[in-house]
Amino acid sequence: MTIKMNVCMAGAALMLCVVASGCANNRELIAKTSLATRKDVFAEVASSDVQAGKSIIDFTFSVKSNSYRFAETYGKHSDPPYRVHLNIDGQTAVLEAEPVLEDKSPIDPNVPDSGTGWKYTFNKRFALTPGKHELTIALPIDDVIVEREIELRAGVNAVTVTPVYSKRMLRPYKGQNFTGGVKTVEVQVN
Repeated sequence: MTIKMNVCMAGAALMLCVVASGCANNRELIAKTSLATRKDVFAEVASSDVQAGKSIIDFTFSVKSNSYRFAETYGKHSDPPYRVHLNIDGQTAVLEAEPVLEDKSPIDPNVPDSGTGWKYTFNKRFALTPGKHELTIALPIDDVIVEREIELRAGVNAVTVTPVYSKRMLRPYKGQNFTGGVKTVEVQVN
């Protein structure tokens, strides 16, 4: 089991990030995170909606993955599908995306998403009150869960999530590559 705790200063806000990955108990944490305990925290809104006095989150996450590769056939995750589970202060949302087959050749050990695989892009907009919130992001396929306290200002806030892939030691990958699966995610709030 890997647990990392990072404390960082961003402006005047102290943020604590707890990352758990590669642990069989994550399935229980992910299932618990997927259960809603509240329904009054946020509302999903259209991309053009901006409400006065509210914080708007533009959530973005792109990840590349394969279910399998057999004779130049690349299987995508379909049972279960690749999903992102969000939990903000107890209210949940499950994001789905239709994957696109992407080929970034040749394989470059310095480019983690080089190679052929399915690219999933998740985008969603939420409206909620300004202030501090507990954000939990879970990727059930990769058995990854990340918890983070975020502070939102009134207006539009961008929450960008970036995958950190596991390392592959075999050539031609020789470093981080999507074929190793997602090890954790990094969350940035602007």
